[in-house]
Amino acid sequence: MNKSIRRAAMAALISAATATAVTAVIPAQAAPARAAPQKGPAPNQVRTVVGKPLNDAQKLTEAKDFAGALAKIKEAEAAKDRTPFENYMIAKYTGFIYVNQPMPDYEAARAAYNAQIESGAAPDAEKASMYGIAMRLNYQAKDYAGAIKDAMELAAFQPLDDTSHLVLIQSYYNVMDYANSAAAAKAQIASREAAGMKPTEDVLGLLLNAQIRTKDEAGARTTLDTMATVSKKQEVWEQVMDFALSQQGMTDHHLLNLYRLAIQVGTFKDMDYAAMATIDLTNQLPAEAKAVLTKGNKPGELLTQADQMGAKDLDTLKELATEAAKQTNGEIDVKLGESYYTYGRYDEAIAALQKGIEKGGLKDVADAQTTLGIALWAAGKKPEALAVFEKAAAAGGPGASVAHTWTLYGKREAA
Repeated sequence: MNKSIRRAAMAALISAATATAVTAVIPAQAAPARAAPQKGPAPNQVRTVVGKPLNDAQKLTEAKDFAGALAKIKEAEAAKDRTPFENYMIAKYTGFIYVNQPMPDYEAARAAYNAQIESGAAPDAEKASMYGIAMRLNYQAKDYAGAIKDAMELAAFQPLDDTSHLVLIQSYYNVMDYANSAAAAKAQIASREAAGMKPTEDVLGLLLNAQIRTKDEAGARTTLDTMATVSKKQEVWEQVMDFALSQQGMTDHHLLNLYRLAIQVGTFKDMDYAAMATIDLTNQLPAEAKAVLTKGNKPGELLTQADQMGAKDLDTLKELATEAAKQTNGEIDVKLGESYYTYGRYDEAIAALQKGIEKGGLKDVADAQTTLGIALWAAGKKPEALAVFEKAAAAGGPGASVAHTWTLYGKREAA
């Protein structure tokens, strides 16, 4: 059997993790507090010449007269010798109006929020909200450098939430700063894991892309594995399966256990029906060969062979069970257990496989354990199956690689 059927190239991984689009959702805002007019400038106060039109603008905004409110903003802007805090308050009212009018003008709102930042007079209590909204607006306008700067400022006041992290990661990626994109992604993943949550697929995809861009192949493989535990996307699993298939030293039986997984994750190809059936027949597993060929609607010589072999197979199982009972080596028990599995006799399969592994003397313990895990999984004993896959994966070698791939699937389904 040719085990070079499918091969993965690291560059191909990028198709499994395309850059994520982030929609900049602007949080609902409370109306600005009424400006407190003063006759002369004072810290965190506005003069009457600025405060009165701002308060009028707020009343008009509450009455949904946004055009009138913007006219009042113009009056406030006409005041001479404005203080930084007055500039901040004008920009704050302006941003609120542009975001809350029936047809939001996000570009005008972005200019207003950037003006709030540039004033340098925002009260500390309002900075987190200001930077958060400015970050989203700048990102939406494709001002990625501005979004990065805002995110870093926001992080000084509060931990970034998932959306803010995603904006930061994607912004670094969009300016081709892949090293910082990867670092930001890892920070977000660590934050979620510390809170007992799994990484999100979009952040993992960005991390994977960044690692590919920086030629961090080992990191990309680890990230792809993590993606497999949270993703049901076929393109992700295509890459995972390709890496498993590319391992050196793969035997036909290792390939058979991977084909069984390919059926589960939806990566089974048209050419795989004949390949899997051929391995089944070589290993005296006609029931599975027939099931696979029938599912793929593949009549022909292989199906005829499966039918002919299957007519005698149940009698052969009885002989195999008798022979297994005589042996101190577990190979025949493992063979018997796998045959039971192909007939859907899962309890008998599990018992025989466990007995064979306990007897020992096996040529490929990891492969036998993987087959046991598959039988346990088919029987609905998923936690037990996952534990067996993990044990087999720790053994090393090509069989362990197959078990590792089944482990990723088990973790995904257990999520």
